[in-house]
Amino acid sequence: MKRNLYKVSAFLVASLLCLATLFGCTNPQNTPKKDVVKLSFFAVNDLHGKFMDTSGQPGVDEFTTYMKQLYEDPAREEILLSSGDMWQGTVESSTTKGKLMTEWMNGLGFVSMTLGNHEYDWGSAVLTPNSELADFPFLAINVTENGTMPAYCKPSVTVERDGMKIGIIGAIGDCLSSISGDFTEGLKFATGDALTSLVKNESSRLRKEGCDFIVYSIHDGGDEFSSSGTNSVTNSDMVYYDTALSDGYVDLVFEAHTHQKYILQDEHGVYHLQGGGENKGISRADVTFYTGSGKYEVEPKIVAPAVYADEDLKDDPSVDTLFGKYFPDSNPYTTVLGENFARWSSDDIADKVAALYYKKGQEVWGERYDIVLGGGYLKTRSPYDLAKGNVTYADIFSLLPFDNAIVLGRIKGSDLKKNFLTSKSNYHTYFSDYPTISDSGEYYIIVDSYTSTYRYNNIHEVARLEEDTFARDLVADYISDGRRAS
Repeated sequence: MKRNLYKVSAFLVASLLCLATLFGCTNPQNTPKKDVVKLSFFAVNDLHGKFMDTSGQPGVDEFTTYMKQLYEDPAREEILLSSGDMWQGTVESSTTKGKLMTEWMNGLGFVSMTLGNHEYDWGSAVLTPNSELADFPFLAINVTENGTMPAYCKPSVTVERDGMKIGIIGAIGDCLSSISGDFTEGLKFATGDALTSLVKNESSRLRKEGCDFIVYSIHDGGDEFSSSGTNSVTNSDMVYYDTALSDGYVDLVFEAHTHQKYILQDEHGVYHLQGGGENKGISRADVTFYTGSGKYEVEPKIVAPAVYADEDLKDDPSVDTLFGKYFPDSNPYTTVLGENFARWSSDDIADKVAALYYKKGQEVWGERYDIVLGGGYLKTRSPYDLAKGNVTYADIFSLLPFDNAIVLGRIKGSDLKKNFLTSKSNYHTYFSDYPTISDSGEYYIIVDSYTSTYRYNNIHEVARLEEDTFARDLVADYISDGRRAS
């Protein structure tokens, strides 16, 4: 009897569904997929807070307009994501600890952001409030803090477009050493076979949940690939990626970190894209799905700034509005500190910082300690040089964006010779009088916290400047004092 009642109930339900279909009242989630679905994936990598336009750099105002116009085109559905290093690098983003960029990403409809190493430049404590502010998840399948995945990130996210279910997996590369030691205690990034296993397991889970297509967004990439055309690569060419993932686990890869611009196709036919960095290109992959057969085609390209930052594109007013929210009283791009009387190269700036470190150290600790040098690992960021002419704080900030504290350190003579007195890439030093160094002696030096916490330098921290004065502030004061380049 129960079986007969079940049959009657099933018949009634089926009849009602037929009537609902007839009158157009079916649940749209249950409608069949289109025969052909067209999606366009856009990936931003290593933007480094380039929010505002400068003389040599497009901001995000035209790009915002560009994406909003694409959203209005019914021919395709767009999916916008980030592969990391979005916050750190400019005065407007860094001084807001990423919140300005996160709000902009909310407004533009980003679906995810893979964490990059520079998201950790202020410590993981900054990630939590940003993750709470974001309307999208932060992805990092291989990050653990003290053995567990932190609450501010997830391994993956699923999005749906035109009936297609897309899984996006995020991971950060083997770049823990590029983060200041002040912020790496307990922090680990799984790499190699361990990372491959994590991604395979997550992909399998997403496939079981009905995902039709898997995107892998990794904050890592190649640093020697050509930018012209599509390059074929094998597993041996890609030390940061295991091509076994392309054998059924991953369908498309967006890369980052190395600031290169390329399109690669691995031995399984999967495309890898990196759009450069510093707003010099955007990765795009147009994917056409044939739902009947389950097959798809991918058309990869790198979108040039001439396209998405064209002068003919009207600036989106939301960008200026958001900037005004965080900088209501003064504009760091228009307030002039002083004049630079000659162009400074990247090395000129690093040498000047070394001398200013020494001077600051003498002022604070010179009466108690015999300080022999100032300097350390000093490297400018884009645009790398400081042009002749008027200088703003924003100009200097973009060159020296790191919040590395000034440190008085003690070091053995043998380590001082090995790490500071030899030709070592990006190490710059200043002496008032070049000392005679004994291998067994101990010496006091002025460096920053990035240099002092790098374990191979073997520096013992004696004291740290309590005030928030960084390399850029010393250079800003030097310029404000009317000093000439020297």
